[in-house]
Amino acid sequence: MINNKLFYCPNKDTYPPFKNGLYLEEFFCKYMIDNNIQTKRKYIPALWTNFQIEGWFKNKKNEMQSALNQWISQNPSKNGYFTIVQYDDGPLLSLPENTIVYGACSGNIPLPLIYQDNNNILINLPKKSFNEKNILCSFVGNITSNSIQPDVRKLIFNKFVTNTLFKLINSGGWTPSVNGNLQKIFIETTIMSKFTLAPRGYGRSSFRFFECFLLGSIPIYIWNDINWLPFQKIIDYNKLCIVIHISQIDELENIINNIDENSGGGISGENLDKLIPEFYLKEVSAPVQNCFQDDRVLQLFHHPTKGECSASKSVLYIY
Repeated sequence: MINNKLFYCPNKDTYPPFKNGLYLEEFFCKYMIDNNIQTKRKYIPALWTNFQIEGWFKNKKNEMQSALNQWISQNPSKNGYFTIVQYDDGPLLSLPENTIVYGACSGNIPLPLIYQDNNNILINLPKKSFNEKNILCSFVGNITSNSIQPDVRKLIFNKFVTNTLFKLINSGGWTPSVNGNLQKIFIETTIMSKFTLAPRGYGRSSFRFFECFLLGSIPIYIWNDINWLPFQKIIDYNKLCIVIHISQIDELENIINNIDENSGGGISGENLDKLIPEFYLKEVSAPVQNCFQDDRVLQLFHHPTKGECSASKSVLYIY
């Protein structure tokens, strides 16, 4: 571990509100340290999000950079380094040039933007069949963005807010504390929606995308600069969800209307449960392997067998 306790401060937020357990960085770091995992690329053990959201980080940045530099000098790696980051903007400290950043919203290689829910809040809720849902498409959230244009959420909201087939609710701005009423609205609306808009926000991904699977709604991922869905070499997203660039926004309603429970080999409400991976941190049920292949580090989902992802355990692979 890096010889500075600030790298391992607790996260002051509980967001999303359904989180009960560890965030991705915490889960991975704990697993690596508890099991003394040795990899060809050396893991940089830091809880980036936890300390980078703190108000004191700016004043402590130089101190922490010095501690990181010391750790790097004491832990040389001819094969380079890697680290795991949830924070939207990635690590805000300087890393060695031969470092791979596996990030939930930025970096070199995408990871799922997920969290641990030991209470299984969302997955245990009763779901509706495709035909039982009375909302075609919904969005409950804030209209956040960054400097990357076009502004995905703003364009989506302006495009569909008056469309009676779409139910769009602007939550009024991001906050680390989501009140109980808004949580209830999000859950009830998503469960009753055949499709749920899960556009990128400030970061390239969204917790909402992965929560949609747990609530039984087909997510619509909309991106602008880089498609940040994880494991694209492994997962056939055409059978799980709708993925479009923001430039295709005028085609979206037609795309949705051409999908139903009898749509065959593509997306359908009937076969969704058989196809969706379990994008949540639950338990590790496979050994960690000491090699890197195809730049894959994490598969935090049930490993498919014959095209199905219906078992109850998640797996963690390090390549």
